[in-house]
Amino acid sequence: MRLSNELQIGKAGEYLVCADLIMKGFVAFPSEQGLPYDVLMDNGKRLFRIQVKATTAPRIIPQRAKESQAYIFNIKRHGKNNSQRYDDREVDMFALVCLDTRKVGYLLNGDMPETLNLRVDALRGSYYDEKGIRDYARIIELSKTISNQSEIARQVGIHVSQVSRMLMPEYSPFETGARYFSDIERTAEWFDDI
Repeated sequence: MRLSNELQIGKAGEYLVCADLIMKGFVAFPSEQGLPYDVLMDNGKRLFRIQVKATTAPRIIPQRAKESQAYIFNIKRHGKNNSQRYDDREVDMFALVCLDTRKVGYLLNGDMPETLNLRVDALRGSYYDEKGIRDYARIIELSKTISNQSEIARQVGIHVSQVSRMLMPEYSPFETGARYFSDIERTAEWFDDI
């Protein structure tokens, strides 16, 4: 995919959002330049101002001990060097676009954090916390029939010290609560209910 610059990436995102909303049965069109929102959408009850944020591909999440990829969106800021914030009265919702998969997700303005990292659906199951949860379940299951922790470690493919720690009564696997991009993809009914 050839995208020449940031402006082209933004335009591609806006057009994908319009197409997505039109295919869901709504009236949607790009707004004029210079407004704090990119797309207007009519759901039959009211007009929504939508700010589009697009990314070309997953990136490495900064400041993580383990390398991890996600779609990273800087949401609430805009302008040169992200020096300005969106006012809550300027935008009703954000449309997040992944250009590599041509998928669009939506969140209401009030539900948006400053920055949002969304996991890549194609990498589901490979994230560090997910592997830990799987390993824990397998260790618990194996411990019912195998008493030797070294053998359990060999079968699971982790160090015996991890097996020992996971078999302690107070241990519970680490869960991040991280979301996948598919968690914010919406049906037409979602727009009817807002």
